[in-house]
Order: sequence, then C-alpha cells, then structure tokens
Amino acid sequence: MKAPVLPMLLGISLCGLSGALLYVYLRKRDDSKRPVRETKPSALPEGVGVTVVVRNDVVPLIVGREGASLRAIEEKTKTQIIFRHKDDANQLCTISGDVEAVKDAQKIIKQLSSRPLTVTEEVLVPQSACGKIIGRCGEALQEICRKSQAKVSVESGDRGDGTKRHVMISGSQAQVNTAKVLIEEKVKEDAEARRVLEEMQAKREPRLNHRGGSSNSSNSSQSPREALPPKAEKLRSTNSDGQMEVYVSAIASPSKFWVQMIGPQCAELDHLVNTMTEYYDQPENRELHRIREPYLGQIVAGMFKWDNKWYRAEVVAILPNEFQDGKVILDIYFVDYGDSAYVETSDVFQLRTDFLTLRFQAIECFLANVKPNTIDNSLEWSARSIERFEELTHVAQWRKLLSRVVSYREKNPTEGVLRREGSPVPGVDLFDITESAEDINIAAELVAEGLATSIDRFADAVEVKKSPVQPSASQSSRNNDLNGFSTASSSTKTEKTDGDDTLRFLSAERLHRNRFSNGVGGKT
Repeated sequence: MKAPVLPMLLGISLCGLSGALLYVYLRKRDDSKRPVRETKPSALPEGVGVTVVVRNDVVPLIVGREGASLRAIEEKTKTQIIFRHKDDANQLCTISGDVEAVKDAQKIIKQLSSRPLTVTEEVLVPQSACGKIIGRCGEALQEICRKSQAKVSVESGDRGDGTKRHVMISGSQAQVNTAKVLIEEKVKEDAEARRVLEEMQAKREPRLNHRGGSSNSSNSSQSPREALPPKAEKLRSTNSDGQMEVYVSAIASPSKFWVQMIGPQCAELDHLVNTMTEYYDQPENRELHRIREPYLGQIVAGMFKWDNKWYRAEVVAILPNEFQDGKVILDIYFVDYGDSAYVETSDVFQLRTDFLTLRFQAIECFLANVKPNTIDNSLEWSARSIERFEELTHVAQWRKLLSRVVSYREKNPTEGVLRREGSPVPGVDLFDITESAEDINIAAELVAEGLATSIDRFADAVEVKKSPVQPSASQSSRNNDLNGFSTASSSTKTEKTDGDDTLRFLSAERLHRNRFSNGVGGKT
C-alpha cells in the first residue's frame, strides 16, 4: 500500500513544480510585452490620479512624434500619463502623481486640447485675378498671409484654358475663413478693374499716328534720335508664366516698337490726357506755361495734331529750321505712346507738375528671335514687313495682346544724345488672342509669310510661305508715295546710325493712310 503512494506524491510534486515554472515563464513573457509604465507600478508617483476625456483628433497633438511631446510633459510635471480607449471619438487620459503635479499636467493638456486644429482648404479663383492676388513681387499675397495668419499659396501654371487656378489655404478654421474673405476681395477688385477697363477700352479712340508729307521728310533726315523717359513703366509680370497683357501703341519696325501695359494705369492715362486737353485748350493757361528757351530732356505738353489732344512729351532734339533762318524745330517724343513729332517752340508748353505723377507708359521693345529677311543681311526692315507687323499687332487700335519677355539688349549708344544708363530694351514674344483657335504667335507668322527670318527658335517649326496678302492697286500707289518719301531723305540716310528712324516715319505715314482709306478713326 505504501509503495504506490511515494511515486504518486513524487509525480504530484513534479507536476506542481513544472506548473509553477511555466507560470513564472508566462508571467515574465507577458510582462515584457506590456508598456513600461504598466509593468512597474512601483515607479508610479505616490499621490492622486485624475482621468480626463480627450478627443481623438487632439491625442496626436499631446503625444507628439514618437511620444516626444508626452515625455516632455511627464518630465516637466513629474507625472505619469496613460491613454486608454474610451470610444470611437475619445480617449481616456489618466494622470498620476502629486496633487500639484497632476494639476500642472492637467492644465497643459487642457491648453493643448483647446488649441485650434490646422485645416487645409482649396478654393478656385479666376486666372485673371491671380495677378491681383499675388501682387507685384508677391506683396499682395504676403499681405493676405500677414492679415489672416494663414499659409496661402497660388498654384503655378501657364495660361492653359485661362479659366481657373487653385489656391491652397492652411491654418485654423478662423484663419482660413479670414484668408478666403481677403482673396474674395481681391477677386472682386480685379473684376471691377476689368469692367472699368472694358468700358474705357470701348470709349478709347484709335490714335492717328501721322507724320506730314514733305516738311517732315526733310526734317526726318536731320535728327539723331532716341531718348528714354526719365521715369517709365517697365514690363513686369505678376503671373508665374511671365505673360502680360499689352497694347502696341507705336511702331518703327519689329526691331523697335512701343507697348503699354494693360491695367488701372490705362484709365489713369486717359483721365490725364482729358485733363491736360481741357487745361491747355485754354489760351490763358498756355500763356502761363510758355517756353522761352527749351532744352534737351525737358518734359513738355504738346498737342498731337491728328486728334487735337494734349499729351506729355520729351524734347529729344533741337534742330535748325531749314525754312526759317534763326528759328529752331523741336523733335518731341510722346512718352506715353512712343511716337514723335516735329514742332515749333511756340507749340509746346511747360508741363504742370501734378501731371508728372503717373509713370510714363510707353515701353520700348523689340520682337525676339527674328530679323529682317533680306538678301544682303541688312538690319533694315522692308516697308511690307513693317506694314504687316502693324496689321498683326493692331497698332494704336487698343487691341489686347499677350506678351512675354524672353531676352534683353542694351541700347545702342548712338541712338540718342539723351540715352539713359541701366535701361535695357526687352525682347518679347507677342501673341494675338483668338477665341476660335490657338493664339497667333506674331513672330512665327512673319517668318511663315517670308517677311522675317528666324534667328533660331522657329527655324525648324515654321515652313516659310509666300505672303497671302497681295498688294492692290491702291497699295502699290501708296508704296510708290512712300518710296518717294524715302528718296527725299536718301541723301543723308547713309549718315544716320539708326536705320529704324526713317522706317519709323514711313510706318507712321502708312498707318495714317491705311486708317483713313479704311474709314478708321475719323478725327483729323
């Protein structure tokens, strides 16, 4: 009887020992998987514990990246903080430690929980309003960010379909809402400016660009010319694609023409011209501003006789009058349009100082990537090339074109005695905007019609073709007149360093005749 008991007791003892060892092993394995704060209850600060409810969207803000923010709070307050699941929207946050330490930690967590969440919203704005939103050199966009305290960025992109562009706004909901209001104000400002501009453009008459026949032809052979105004507008784009809307206001040739930037300054210029005309039409006012001895570079008020309006001009040359001994002729440059006129001293007057507030609007440019298509590689453009360039650009007809600056060149020191340093001439691409097809690249069109030669850009893309426009009998007659005009100055043309000067007057004469033959303008 005793013999079987001993093995049984021994077996029970071994089973109990094995079970105890297995329990210890499993307990250690489970403990190794638990968070440190749960496996070492002895490390918990003695004191109180407080449990607060925290929203799920706030937990990442409290915990931080890889728990860095949570550890910083625990170290600062000498507490232990544990998060436990409560429901789909909230977590339970248990804070353990001394009474004061728990209060401090609870205060920090409450502050973090009340911090506004960062949201990101996207709004669509008209492509045309992006310039107003961004501003010159980004000043308007920086002002929006400064006022709203939100991060605002405008999607980059080219003209594309020309309709909408995305604007991203990041910040608190209140900051985002403020930024949206400011952006909406800019959109409304742009819409209002464009409405006013369209009304102004509808009322703006073509500017008749004319040089009289024989007297101007003789004078045109005398003058060196070209002077940039002391304060002039510059081609600056507010769009990321670098495109600008312009009018072509005057043309000498594709190598020398003048544009005006389209914007609020157009309405300001029209208002200035109307005010000057009203003022200088009064004989007593002209008497107050009579000029006794003009000087080079003087800014004056001069009448453009083909529309009887008064404009700002600069004296760029003082020449002897070949028809009246002891008299002089002034060569004046209209600083807001780019064309010129020969006038007597008695025909110009001192400019009232308040008429100098607006920047001079004429910006000299050249058509980039093309040169005259001549057999002898001459740099002078043919009369037909200039005429076609005028047609494509709708010169002085206030037709909106797109331009983009692609290069610059320094002004020729021989172009004028009043040359100003630091004013390189921009080379631009010009595009005529069309609704039914792609925009017309004017340089490529001249190359395609055989009226210009590509320097390198369009050589492979454009097939030269014969110009589709054949001169009519009236055009031939007009060209004969122009040839006679050119011959009148040919005796001294070889002495001129700037061949564009003669072309400039030829272009102006042709432009005037074209417009009157087509019934355009109507004012003389």
